Parts: sequence; C-alpha cells; structure tokens
Amino acid sequence: MDNPAYQTYMDLLSSEGFDSSITYVPNDVSFGWVDDPQAVSATLDTFPIRNFTDTEAYGYAEEELPDHCYLWDFAKMVTGDNLPPRNQGQVGSCVAFGCCSAIEYTMCVEIGQGQAEEFKPLVQEIVYGGSRVEIGQGRLGRGDGSIGAWGADFVRKYGILNRGTFLNGKYNLEKYSESVCRQWGATGVPNDLEPLVKEHPVKYTTQVSDWKSAKKALVQGYGISVASNQGFTTSRNSFGICRPSGTWNHQMAIIGYATIEKEEYGFILNSWGTYMGTSNIGPGEPSPAGFYAHWSVIEKMLKQGDSFCYSAVEGFPLRKLRWRI
Repeated sequence: MDNPAYQTYMDLLSSEGFDSSITYVPNDVSFGWVDDPQAVSATLDTFPIRNFTDTEAYGYAEEELPDHCYLWDFAKMVTGDNLPPRNQGQVGSCVAFGCCSAIEYTMCVEIGQGQAEEFKPLVQEIVYGGSRVEIGQGRLGRGDGSIGAWGADFVRKYGILNRGTFLNGKYNLEKYSESVCRQWGATGVPNDLEPLVKEHPVKYTTQVSDWKSAKKALVQGYGISVASNQGFTTSRNSFGICRPSGTWNHQMAIIGYATIEKEEYGFILNSWGTYMGTSNIGPGEPSPAGFYAHWSVIEKMLKQGDSFCYSAVEGFPLRKLRWRI
C-alpha cells in the first residue's frame, strides 16, 4: 500500500472489527467498469488536455480552498431539489451513469452561474452505447461494461442528449430503459440520432488522478466521474460515511466534499437508486443515492487512472464561483 493515510484509515477500521475483504452489494444491481489501463492511455493520447494538472483551473490556490463544496447546491438552485436518484438496474452501464451524473452537476453549476440554458436530465443509454461501439469499436464483445475514458471520449467527440422523444416519436427516451441500454451497448448509437447528439458536445474532458486535483475541480464546478475496483459497505454511518470494503468494478461520480470530524471526505454519487435508504445522508443534505468516503480512499480510486472531470466551456478556466446561494 503506497498511501500511508489510507493504511492508517484501514488500520483504524480493522481495530473496530471491520473485515475489508467482504464485498457488500445489493443483489439487484450490476457493476460494469472494465479495468484496461492500456485503453485508457491510448484514449488520453488523443485528448487536448491530458490531465487536470495541465489546466489553468489547477492553479486555484490551495489556501483558498473552502472546507466544503457541494455541487448539489446548484442543482437545488436550478431545479428546486437534488437531482433524482439514478438507477442503472441490472445492466453494467455504470460508466454512462457516472459520466452523465458528473456532467449534469457541471451543467447545474453553469446554469446557476448565469448560463442561459434549461436543465434537462441526460440519456445514459446514448453514452453507454457510444462508449462501447463508436469509441470502443465493439472490442469488449457481447457482455456488459465499458471503460471510463471511452465514456469521456464519446461525450467529447460526439456529445450528449437530454431525455425526450425524438424524430417524430421514433425514439421515446423519456425514461431510462434497461433493454435499450443493452441493445445500444451492442449496436451503438443509432445513425439517425447521432446528428442530434453532436449538437451538444462536452467540449473538454480531462483526467483527474489525485485528491488535490479533485478538490480544485469540484470547487470550480467541474463534476468528476470516478472508476475503480474499490468497494464499500452498503450502509452509511451517522455522518453519511460508507467504509471501504471488498471489490466493486464500478464507475460513480464525485460531486462534493466536506470536513467531518477534522478529516476530509468526498461525496460519491452512485447509480443504484436509494439502496441505502434516505437517512444519515451526511453534511449538506446531499442525495440519498450517495455517500461520503474518506479522502485517502478516493485518492486510491483516482490513482487507478480512469477518472475524469467535464467542462462545457472552452477549456478549464480558473474561476471563482458564487457559493453563497
């Protein structure tokens, strides 16, 4: 283990009788992240900005970082509440859900800062199929799953689509469909939908590979998709925290952080609905679809190299947001 803080944290959990080898996961959900460092590296070679440390936004002064940052405050400002919990169901489409969640919260920040747009939820089926076929060229075969970098590359090269009905009713995408998700995961985005998707590209994505970068990205309003094989317990403690446990080959989203008992924790948004219930959600009144995790655990996840933040503007400019909303 190359992270002393993480090891100290795990030692503490072990002293409480916690068994980190056990995998805790509901029976009716799927994973779906494929760990392929070579594919990630090849994809990153095509990115205009390879890593967040190469952006202007990384220059945000560490001493000016607040002790908490909640992107969902902007979601509440724009929509009146947290965004509804998402549920990928029994399809291994987590890469699309994590990617779309990070973008949705980035969109809320931009709208909350005055961008003249209306918020609409995104179609995960598009990103899932596009990542596997348009970007991955079907190399993953018939099974479920995708690679985080492929999802990021798809929304950059192609784009995103909001939920709705399209092409005179030919495609009803008002609600998430497991069957459509699995079908497009095999065949890709329908050709006649691609022009609509390309009207809404996410102009820049870049890799986030450490906790300091994650904090700087979040405080400037850039949501993060995080892919790793780190698992967690499926119940939150009284502070909204889940402890690391076992293995999840899974992608989720990081949409905020807080200081709890003098330690930093990131808020991770999952795509399994409200599987942990609606209580003990933690500081800032976040979505019941997520949980807080210790910063050292998140850094370990980020260092696996397949996590990204998203910008719908030109590049990643250094910016100071209006957080008192």
